[in-house]
Amino acid sequence: MKVRIFTILVSIIAATTGFAQCEHCAARVQMEGSDSNSDVTLAAYFEIQRALANDDFKASSTVAVALHEKTSKMTCPIEDEACCDTLKSSTLTMSEASDIKGIRDAFKNLSNALIARLETQGSSASPVYKMHCPMTSGGTWLQDNPDLRNPYYGAVMIKCGMQQAVIGKQ
Repeated sequence: MKVRIFTILVSIIAATTGFAQCEHCAARVQMEGSDSNSDVTLAAYFEIQRALANDDFKASSTVAVALHEKTSKMTCPIEDEACCDTLKSSTLTMSEASDIKGIRDAFKNLSNALIARLETQGSSASPVYKMHCPMTSGGTWLQDNPDLRNPYYGAVMIKCGMQQAVIGKQ
């Protein structure tokens, strides 16, 4: 139990430190075998967001494991290393989580890193909706549609939050 708590704390500290340096992340990353790294990452992210909003631990965990396998293969320019480390550590923490709370906690760090990437480099061909829940410390996330579905509270407060911005083509 102590080892698990220590691992979680180390992951949170690493992710938080990475995010502090990630706000200007240009995230020019390359993933082995992928032409559209951002689209692949965002597609998996949106799957996790929907699974969390539906309180589906199994689905969110399955996608988190697959996303971690992809992000662990990322190579990044030195100037973007902190941002990439945040993506990698967040997906690792999510893939190892034993419950939905663990995935939700790491999802915050992943969300913050992806938001920083999109605000710096723009999004893919489709619009991305930035949402925020004031009831959650750091409760900002992305969605692929404007129908607000809170991943941090799921069914308990599914519509808690507001749209903050639309990133990309509209």
